[in-house]
Amino acid sequence: MNKNLFITVAATIPAVLITPTIAGAAASEVTVTGQNKVNEVLKASIENLPANSIVNGYQWYYVEDGTNKPIPGATTASFTVPVEAAGKTLYVEAITTTNNRYKSATQTINTLDLAITKPIFPNSANYIVPGEAVKASAEVTDKSGAKLKGDQITYSYQWFYKVGDSFTIIDGATNGTYTVPKNALEENMKDIMVKVKAKVGSAMVESDFSEVITISNEPTNTIMNEIKTLLKNDHHYNISNLASFKAEVTALDAKYQALSAPAKANVTNYSVLKQALADVEVIEKLNEKVNKVNDVEVKNLTQYLKEIDDTYNKLDLLQRSLDVDDALYTSIKNILQDPTDINDFKEVRRLNKAIIGLLAYENSFVKYVPTNIQLLQTAVETIEKDIAKLSQNYRPTVQNQSILNDAKQDIKKVEQFIKQFDKLSANNTPSKQVTTAKSIRTAYEKLTYKQLQLVPANFVTRLLEAENAEDLQIENLNTDIANYVGEADDMYPINLTAQTWQSHVTTVNRIINEYKGLTKTSAAKIIGYDRIVTLQKDLKTADKVIKEMDAYKKLSEVAGVASNKLNSSYTNTLKSYNKLTSLQQSLVYNADDFLLNSPNVTVDNGKEPADKAAAETLKATVAKFADVTNFTFDQFEAAVNAATVTYKSLSSPARKYVTNYYLLTAASKDLSGVKSFHKKVQAAREETDATKQAKKIQTIQTAYAKLPANQQHLAKQQYEDLLNNRLEDGTAPDITALNEAIALIIANDQYLVSKEKIMELSTQYNKLSATDKKRITNASLLTAAVSDVKKVESFLKQYEKSFTSNPTAVISAFGKLSSKQMSLVSAEIRKAIIDKEQGLQHSNEKALQLIESINLLLKNGEYIDDLEETVKNIRVEYDSLSASEKSVVKNISKLTQAESDLKKVADVHALYPATEGDEAARKAWQNAYAKLSKKLENLYHKMYPSDL
Repeated sequence: MNKNLFITVAATIPAVLITPTIAGAAASEVTVTGQNKVNEVLKASIENLPANSIVNGYQWYYVEDGTNKPIPGATTASFTVPVEAAGKTLYVEAITTTNNRYKSATQTINTLDLAITKPIFPNSANYIVPGEAVKASAEVTDKSGAKLKGDQITYSYQWFYKVGDSFTIIDGATNGTYTVPKNALEENMKDIMVKVKAKVGSAMVESDFSEVITISNEPTNTIMNEIKTLLKNDHHYNISNLASFKAEVTALDAKYQALSAPAKANVTNYSVLKQALADVEVIEKLNEKVNKVNDVEVKNLTQYLKEIDDTYNKLDLLQRSLDVDDALYTSIKNILQDPTDINDFKEVRRLNKAIIGLLAYENSFVKYVPTNIQLLQTAVETIEKDIAKLSQNYRPTVQNQSILNDAKQDIKKVEQFIKQFDKLSANNTPSKQVTTAKSIRTAYEKLTYKQLQLVPANFVTRLLEAENAEDLQIENLNTDIANYVGEADDMYPINLTAQTWQSHVTTVNRIINEYKGLTKTSAAKIIGYDRIVTLQKDLKTADKVIKEMDAYKKLSEVAGVASNKLNSSYTNTLKSYNKLTSLQQSLVYNADDFLLNSPNVTVDNGKEPADKAAAETLKATVAKFADVTNFTFDQFEAAVNAATVTYKSLSSPARKYVTNYYLLTAASKDLSGVKSFHKKVQAAREETDATKQAKKIQTIQTAYAKLPANQQHLAKQQYEDLLNNRLEDGTAPDITALNEAIALIIANDQYLVSKEKIMELSTQYNKLSATDKKRITNASLLTAAVSDVKKVESFLKQYEKSFTSNPTAVISAFGKLSSKQMSLVSAEIRKAIIDKEQGLQHSNEKALQLIESINLLLKNGEYIDDLEETVKNIRVEYDSLSASEKSVVKNISKLTQAESDLKKVADVHALYPATEGDEAARKAWQNAYAKLSKKLENLYHKMYPSDL
């Protein structure tokens, strides 16, 4: 048979059903499938409709009193039967696109026949306590089999309580949960029950009465009474052995945990049970720890036993009552061990000597006996291992352990210092080596004398080599500079040619570049650097003149060149040459060729002038001006002036025959320049203040160096006369002597001079001018020395103020000084500090004996007899010790603890009632006594036996 075909007619037309032609179909009608019960699904079937019918809608109807009533919302082929349909008749109608309506046969939904169970109380016993809430529930079903849903059922409740032999309603108790009033028993409400009604639609059902629930405090009362039996009194549990007591409290707690929350709240003494459970756990864990003593490593045993003893001592009297017959306490006493005093004391004294033996004293300085960090490390580790083997009580008594700590710190500092050499490599440039060495040197100078003695000699050698890495470079540069600038003031000692020119320029540039790569300290050792820089400039200046002379030479070799052009070239080049200083002229290697090849100038003037002969004589005179070295200044001045007068007396035609007039012009300029220079010289001569004259001479020296060569020659006589006859300044510093004096203040990491001498040198240095300070190449040594002086002076103030009252602090501060700084402290003070330090190292014998006495206050964890008197005597002895001796008594806390325990016991005894029958006082005493530890309880027995 064909299946129904679903098609979409159009976007705005709903889906419809098309009924195909069915051969042999029954009468046309709509059929309904499904059960006629509430909550079942009924489905309309259209298989029997006329062929090709198109169904596009449905409507379900109730038939009531002959009227068909559409069921709201029931417009699909499926219909879930609601509660309201119970007992009603209904049918469905299918509607086609042609508005034909096809109805199903009517059918009646089964009515609801409800059933309900007797109310029950989930998770509840047959009793409840006042204040507890109880919840009732009942199950509702349909006898005809309809599957009811929870939200379709409406419940109502009514609670009842018993009055006499009858039950009456409880006003307002109409909810599923009922909370019993806390005063129910006082109001004689002892039994309750509930009845439930259920309604589904119009159908109703009522349950039978529930079972009766009894309201009672009996469960909590029973548990409370059982808890009471756990105690004999406030300070003792009712116990025969721990195992049975644990079983009892565990079972009792299980009963308690099974109670409801309100019932638990009524157990007002549960804290006793809770405390008992906790106390049992404490005792069991302590027992377990005692049983494991044999498994503990020897090195941990002392601490382990102390923890056991401390834990037991914290137990109060109630907790200790779980230790039946003091079995646990006895076990603890048996495993506690007293310190092996004799052996420990011998070992302490041996270790004290071993520690002191690490140090040696010589020349008022302290150093380590082991000569390197490896040997020192081994010695320290051996001593520390031996200290660790001592009992806990005696480890703190090993004196001078600060020496071990200092040694470890010193080892670490030296290792860190040596580590810095990783940055130093012979493959580095000299400058890099010197820079690295500088940072290493800074660290080296911070090391104390003791630390310095641990530094291997090869590292000191490496440091010195790195610091001097630039020395060969410095030596070579000084040699190169001397070879280039020499001692002469008017001529460079260089044999220059056209072929060697560039190589010399390159060498000079190389010298300057190498200088710039030097460290500041090394650069200060270069002699004549300013002169090599001047040479570099002079080479550039001379090079221009050389090129002009070469150009003139080429021009002179050109055939037919105009004489005036050649003469102009020569004249201009000569002017450039004459402007050069003597040093610059010494660099012009082609000057001789140039000067010996002046152009021949002819004069074609037509008719010869009458004074032609005078002109030619003047020309010969002027020609001598080309070499001023043949003149003194006075001769040169007279000759130039005379030549000038003669030249001015010549006629114009005759002047043309003086073809070298440019020499006279140049000579006049030279004369003028020298006169100007002489004025400066004269001003310096007339200065009567030596310091001011020195400054003027510095200016004149600079000016002289810039004069052209001819002027330098003419001015040389007066210039040298000024230098040779300068005023003597008796207060002027001797730079060389000061520099050498600074260099001699230190050797082998020790200052060789006093603090006062260092400050005297510093005063001299500070008076220098900025220029002179730059000449002090050892300035950094002086700066470091001044800093060390300040630190030492600060230390000496502390020494003066505190050495008597607090020598330990002074000794510590002295140990922090660097080796150099220590050398600035006088030998007398160093010796006083060392003597005091050695004295303190041996001053602990009395303290050791006191430590022994304090340790003997306890034996096997209990205080000795006559504790009070013994403690008083020890306190007197301790108070008589010095501050440094007291610091040795590391177990003083045991004395103060004993004093505190004596007071606690005395305070409890003070509460003991003076008269019989004062129960309040006795109760207060019992409570205080119960808080005493076992150790203090035993002490109380010894001190006040009559109280017990």
